[in-house]
Formats: sequence, C-alpha cells, structure tokens
Amino acid sequence: MHVTRVVAALVTAVQFAGAQAARPAARAQAVPALDSARLIADISALAADSMEGRRIGTPGGARARAYLLHEFSRIGLAPVRDSFPSHFTAKARAGEVEGVNLIGMIRGTKQADRYLVVSAHYDHLGVRDGVIYNGADDNASGTAAVLAMAQWFKAHPPEHSVIFALFDGEESGLLGAKDFVANPPVPLDRIIADVNLDMVSRNVKGELYASGATPNPSMKPLLDSIAAIAPVKLLLGHDTGIGENNWIQQSDQGPFATKKIPFMYFGVEDHPDYHKPGDKIGHIEPGFYYHCVQTIAEFVRRLDLR
Repeated sequence: MHVTRVVAALVTAVQFAGAQAARPAARAQAVPALDSARLIADISALAADSMEGRRIGTPGGARARAYLLHEFSRIGLAPVRDSFPSHFTAKARAGEVEGVNLIGMIRGTKQADRYLVVSAHYDHLGVRDGVIYNGADDNASGTAAVLAMAQWFKAHPPEHSVIFALFDGEESGLLGAKDFVANPPVPLDRIIADVNLDMVSRNVKGELYASGATPNPSMKPLLDSIAAIAPVKLLLGHDTGIGENNWIQQSDQGPFATKKIPFMYFGVEDHPDYHKPGDKIGHIEPGFYYHCVQTIAEFVRRLDLR
C-alpha cells in the first residue's frame, strides 16, 4: 500500500479511537488532546524504508535527523545552546562512531531555570544483510510522541522549562544519553527529572508500563492518580531486581539514573517484532499508541505543576 494511504488509514483509526474514548466525557477531558494526524505522519515518516533503519552514523540516520530538525523548527522550539544538533564521538561495540543528539526547549513561564527533560532515541538498527530494520515501535514511536508533546506544550506553556531531547546511538549502548549527562546543556542539578519514551505503540494487552516509581517513590502518587483516568492500562513495574526484568539501565533513562537524576520510563513489554524486520508501521496499534502518548503527556503536565 502506498505510504500516504497507510497514513490515511492510521489517522482514521486514531480518530475513531479518540471518539470512542470520549465516552465518558470526563476521561476524555482528563488527558491532553494531541494532534493525531501529525503523530501518525511523523511515525510513518521515521519508519519509512527511505530512512533505512536510522542507524547511528549512516545516511538513513542523517535523513531522519533532517526530518526531525525541520519538525523542531516547525513547532517553534528554541535551541538550548547555539543550535539544535549536539555532536559527539563515542566508542560503540563496533568501534568509534560519530553521533548527533537533537536538543530543543520550551522556556518555562515561572521557573525557567529548572528543567524537565522529555527524551526518546531516534536511531534504530539500520540495514542488515540487505534487510531494512524500520524500527516503527523501536523507537519511531517514542520520537514522534516527543514531537507531539512538544507541539502541545508550545501551545500550553509549561511552568518549568522543558527540554525535548532526541538521542542518537541508543542501540549502540545508550551513547547519546551518556553524552548528554557527561556534557549537559544545563547544570545537572537544575534537571528535575527525565521522562523517557521507548516503544509505546503496540501491546496486545493494552498495557503501558511506567518504570521508575520504586527508585523514585515521590512519583508514585502522581502515577497512581494518572492510572485512574488514563485511556490505557497504566502499570507500574520493571524497576527492581537484576536482569532483563529491570529496565532502568535498558534505555536512555539509564545515564540519568546513574547521575541520581529522578526519571520515569514509559514503554511496552517486548513483542514478537522487537529488533526484527517485522517492526513496521503496519504493525503499530494506532488507537493504543495515541492513548499512550496522551497518558505520558498528562504525566509530564502534572509533573511540571508539582
């Protein structure tokens, strides 16, 4: 199916899901109303074959970055430093790589010198043996969600300054997030929290996990209040013990946690297409995706108001 037809079909599905969520009205009013058409257009563009899986240091990654820079400007974000791109060199598993984070900001109306970071990684696995790993859920979904939240907060200015950070090189060892905390654009002690998104567009059980309440117990009442009104099943967990069941160091919130910066990670449990060529735009669940992003946006909104 042609890409524009795919996008149109997904937008229709999101709009239908939004209409269903309007019953009861109280629940629909409890979370931000986001631009569903733009959300689906962005995830579709980032997961397209032309992006060649967005691997760090590749032409596909550069094309994705150009798209994201255009979106930062369209939304009206401001650079934290002189420009949105933040270049870094790091040692990856396969050798030294050149990466580029994208960092934009909306200045706070009341406490502009204190910051929330909303983050996602835009890289994926690239092309392997001639096969494109599109990474629709991982993590075009989180990246497009960050853009949707940036657009909403631009229209609804936050009290604290909000940094929207799109990290490169997560799949190569959390490289972009590590560089961010090693060379922060603002003092680390001015960062209230990192809210990280990684894989938020599909789950057969309709479950979205918030991971981080155990090491950050002050956030639990906030999460509980949101779970009561969220249009998805919001669960807490995956933040204790050792091994694969503990997600704290498995995505870009990890370097923030290491620096003792409060964090919350939103994501779904692994699905059959995780890190496989089947992670394509046609396999996301648009209604679930839209509701996940609404839920996370509401968390950020309430966190800002605390």
